[in-house]
Amino acid sequence: MPWFEYEGVTPGGTAITGRLEATDHEQAARDLALMQIQVNELHKAAKPPTPSRLTADDLIFFNDQLASLAQAGIALDEGLAQLARDLESSSLKRWILGLVEDLRRGIPLDQAITAREQGLPILYSRVIRAGVESGDLPATLLNLNQHLRLAGEARQVFWELASYPMLVAALALTLVSAFFLLLVPPFVDIFRDFGAQLPAITMLLLNIAEHYPAIMIVAGAVLVLIVLLWRSLRFSRGGRIVRERILLGLPLVGSLMRSSLIARFMRMVSNAVGTGLPLPEALRLSAEATGSGLLMRDADRVAAEVERGESVFVAVQSARLIPPLFGFAVQVATGREALPAAVAQMARAYDNRANHALAMIRVVLFPILILCLGILLFFCVAGMFLPLVTLINSVSGGG
Repeated sequence: MPWFEYEGVTPGGTAITGRLEATDHEQAARDLALMQIQVNELHKAAKPPTPSRLTADDLIFFNDQLASLAQAGIALDEGLAQLARDLESSSLKRWILGLVEDLRRGIPLDQAITAREQGLPILYSRVIRAGVESGDLPATLLNLNQHLRLAGEARQVFWELASYPMLVAALALTLVSAFFLLLVPPFVDIFRDFGAQLPAITMLLLNIAEHYPAIMIVAGAVLVLIVLLWRSLRFSRGGRIVRERILLGLPLVGSLMRSSLIARFMRMVSNAVGTGLPLPEALRLSAEATGSGLLMRDADRVAAEVERGESVFVAVQSARLIPPLFGFAVQVATGREALPAAVAQMARAYDNRANHALAMIRVVLFPILILCLGILLFFCVAGMFLPLVTLINSVSGGG
């Protein structure tokens, strides 16, 4: 989308300039009106800004510090400005200083982050807004950090376990390609001259060798198409839900993601209800704070049914991610003091389940990858040696 530069005045009478991203001039004007900025000048930017990208470690550090500032009641613009002075990471320092500049112009925190959200987790600014609206931004940020650390550990475990098999697989692919392209073609005429019936596995390998370049081109094109399609799904709500459904359906990884999401959701509900928010509003804000499209759908549906007078226990029975046990816990918990504690206990249980799923990935993934690689290598070796056995038997029988 194009970027627009604007000059205007905040509700407090402070002059303000800046940039924002919008589909067109009218949309930019509407967004500025929602921000309560009286626009004096608005035009399309000649060149879009190039925001600094944050690493996962930078984001976790920023969340921790922002949570500390919010919890201590320190003005965010001043606190972040002081924080930036002591940073060694130049990219994080530029990112925070840009954020401080927007905050001093009177732009709300979530909108300031939206303007530089490139490279951050999807819907990160909505997570910030949900934390602000729930009245417990520190808990929301720390909750997100726990999820980011768990997700980072899962990715690290996967790449640690997959690196050796992937290296071997790359070597195997090189050898197999040389086999199909260089070794198999000369043997085709030899096999035909002997006139012996070849094993089915060898015939399959010969057919693969005949079309191997085309197969590799098609496979490469399909792989690139899948990667591009997967990345493109990030840019729409429906696409993100499709991605989420696919990930949640994966063995082991899906269980880890599901348990982590539910744990984050439960902690946010516990915090939100503890601050006095009504349960339907707490459900919606908590789901929004996870960034999960499926949880948002569940929470909207359950909250709407509760607002119509339906019991929570009945409402959650049709939910996709919110477990029925949550409805039971809400149903039996009496009083505002009992409900946050009960939901927090459920969050800890799902945290334990997520950690168990992570441990299972460590135990199971490596043997599965090695087994798949072994099957591939066995297939190629068998295809190479079975014809020799067949030819020897044929020659011996003929003698």
